[in-house]
Amino acid sequence: MRRALLALCAAALLAYAALAQPTIYILDVRESQGWWTTPDVLTRRIQDLLSSAAKDLNLQFNVVVIDSIERWERIFTEAPQDAVIINAHGELVPVPPKYGTDWQTFYRDLAMNIMYKGWVWVNPIGYGFFYVTYNYTRRPDGTWDWALLTTGPAGLDTLGGWLGIVATAWPEAAGGAPQITDLGRHVFDVLGYNLPDSANAPRPLTTNAPMLWAFYVRQSGNVTAYSCVAYKIGRGALLWGGWAANPIDEQAMVAVAMTLYYLFPAEIEAAQPKPKGLRPEQIVLIAWGVVAAVLVLILVRTFMRRR
Repeated sequence: MRRALLALCAAALLAYAALAQPTIYILDVRESQGWWTTPDVLTRRIQDLLSSAAKDLNLQFNVVVIDSIERWERIFTEAPQDAVIINAHGELVPVPPKYGTDWQTFYRDLAMNIMYKGWVWVNPIGYGFFYVTYNYTRRPDGTWDWALLTTGPAGLDTLGGWLGIVATAWPEAAGGAPQITDLGRHVFDVLGYNLPDSANAPRPLTTNAPMLWAFYVRQSGNVTAYSCVAYKIGRGALLWGGWAANPIDEQAMVAVAMTLYYLFPAEIEAAQPKPKGLRPEQIVLIAWGVVAAVLVLILVRTFMRRR
């Protein structure tokens, strides 16, 4: 009896631990497209980096790929508490079929999920919410028709309006690229990422919302632009990268670094930097140095022979 009770308690503890683990959803709807990225390639790279980080830092979380428009509509409607969603579609967001062409109401409901359901929306690439795929309709063979719409800055304006913030991702006001912070350097070093000191982020965010933390900052007068930044809004958060259209490897690193630091700040702050290989520019310099040394050696030998 005692053994049975202990086994039951152990099973209950394991079940609770599994439920307590955060779930990271990667939005990669096959009935859509990407903008400034290739969603399926980016998704695979994000999965690889998440797996490596979990192993290296002993982090516990679940990863789910939202790979169809039906699954996206179901998850969006059910709105699980504290979902973390990495948007692998870049500057674009797929709108579930039930909204038809009403993308504004979709962004309202996304804002409600962030504020009241604790959703964390991770938008690593470009000017988020600038495009949508919408008006999903079934073909006779069961596949989907859909349309692409450029919402422009109105997408972020609409979402921001419901979140209670004013934001823009045009970089001109900041007068240059955001530069790495001490926090950003530490997080990248712990994860072993070779990301640049000057953000490869042509769409940094400027907003009236107080930031929670940032990996890159640029201040010019009274204007401050952020890349790889987190904003706590209601019960949830908006994480913004503003990263460039390539390389995809950097896009994935930015997405994973923001996500894991938001979920596990204490663990990452306490971790030691991971040994890293040489940066590409360092490899090029070393290669040129070797070539120069070889040329000098050849010249010296030629000179000695002539003597």
